Amino acid sequence: MGDVLSRIAACIACTCFFFLGTLKSLGAFQQCGYAGGRFVRWLRRKDNLYYNRLALWSGLSLLSTALVALVFSFAGTKAALLFSALPFFFFCILFCIADRKYAFKVPLAITGRIRRLSAVYILLIACVSYIVIALLAFFGQLAGSGLYQIFRFVPFTLMPLLLPWLLVAAGAIDGLYENPRNRRFVKKTGQVLNETQILRVAVVGSYGKTSVKNILQSILSARFSVVATPASYNTPVGIAKTVTSPEFAGKQVLIAEMGARRAGDIAELCDLVKPDYAAFTGVCAQHIETFGSEENVLKAKCEILKGTARKVVCGGALKEKIQSLPVEIVSPADLEKCVFADFGNLIEGLELRADSTSFVLCLPDGRVFVQTCLLGRHSAENIALAALLASEMGLTAAEIEEGIARISPIPHRLQLIESGGVHILDDSYNSNPEGAAEAVEALLRFSGRKIVVTPGLVETGILDEALGRQLGARLAGLDLVILVGDTQVGAVKAGYLDAGGAEENLIVCPTLDGAKDLLSGALQKGDAVLFLNDLPDAW
Repeated sequence: MGDVLSRIAACIACTCFFFLGTLKSLGAFQQCGYAGGRFVRWLRRKDNLYYNRLALWSGLSLLSTALVALVFSFAGTKAALLFSALPFFFFCILFCIADRKYAFKVPLAITGRIRRLSAVYILLIACVSYIVIALLAFFGQLAGSGLYQIFRFVPFTLMPLLLPWLLVAAGAIDGLYENPRNRRFVKKTGQVLNETQILRVAVVGSYGKTSVKNILQSILSARFSVVATPASYNTPVGIAKTVTSPEFAGKQVLIAEMGARRAGDIAELCDLVKPDYAAFTGVCAQHIETFGSEENVLKAKCEILKGTARKVVCGGALKEKIQSLPVEIVSPADLEKCVFADFGNLIEGLELRADSTSFVLCLPDGRVFVQTCLLGRHSAENIALAALLASEMGLTAAEIEEGIARISPIPHRLQLIESGGVHILDDSYNSNPEGAAEAVEALLRFSGRKIVVTPGLVETGILDEALGRQLGARLAGLDLVILVGDTQVGAVKAGYLDAGGAEENLIVCPTLDGAKDLLSGALQKGDAVLFLNDLPDAW
């Protein structure tokens, strides 16, 4: 009975340390959409050092536990086992403390699902820990060797290597409850939408979706009462949460941002929303990691053409790409829905300044002078795209002008913030190559020292290396380049140095907090700092 109680006590202590030590992986699992496959791909990235840290934890625990057990073997088996546990728990505590410096860029959201997943994960850790401890004790008694008895619990120090896989298993178990629950929630949302007369607008594309959605909401508000999916909610569950929220009641227009990571995702969202109109911003190398090629990205995004009832306003660069697709992907009926934005004709007299953008918007029923706080050429194009869609929906040039005047800075999308005489460009939600290039151009319009903080690009698959190098080359010549993290910075650093960037102006920091601490002592009045793509932990 005493042995059982001691094993239970040891199991509880180990479970607490294992859970606290792997909170980062729990946050990464959440950022991966609770998808085990995506989490495993993140874990196995050659430039992801998270598993290496777990291996270091296990290795140090293994060696120190074995050594202490051997040193105290003279005192008998029980004393050797007791003293050998001390270095194991020491390294558990040390790992928990050390891993805190790898701060979450996207904080772990304490949702109902994460609580349920945590409960399953803790239970699984406890069960496996107890089984392993019991088996090692059993084999120790079976062997009968005094030396084996002393070392019988040393293999348990390898448990940290198993923890990510236990989390994947916990996710699969929890998914047996969560997935059917979410499907019922989404199905109910579809029924709610079918009972309303609300006008539905979709926004799709590899980039600019949230910006176009916010701009469109401002413009359409000149005539309609509008509700839009908040932040970057672009999944069936995210849309369902919007439709079932109090903000949905009594609205005339729903704007739904639609994301996709694989073929069929846009079609599924269209089946839910049944959009009357859509804005299709464009495609790029974003999400190649899951699609395999930019052509596959385009084909998947073009599902919006079949799923939209009336008109789809498409970014100017899409015309030739869409028209070149085979008829089984884009039919003549699909093409009839397309309205291609010709930015060369829509935008005249474009002036890009450090703190504002101005141009003349040439719409079918009139010209509108635009003076906006949104920065960069891509912001002008986003406004033009949204305005053209609003025109297709029947808004007049005067109403569109009124709506554009309501546009406010879009958080984390090349948002200009003034602080103590320092210009901060917050582009932390941008992670595509085209947007990154625009952000660097915006930084160059300032007159003071120019500084960039970035961890690189994401979800570009086999193009990670090439696009990372291209980004690095764009940063050559800046006064200070701070690369953040340990997953994407290698290619950016190589591209920067190959392009002639000064090595003394390049710093690599393990965390964003570390980069901010470095900047706090280095910034001067008049400096301009670009925070480009603050990656989530799960990349």
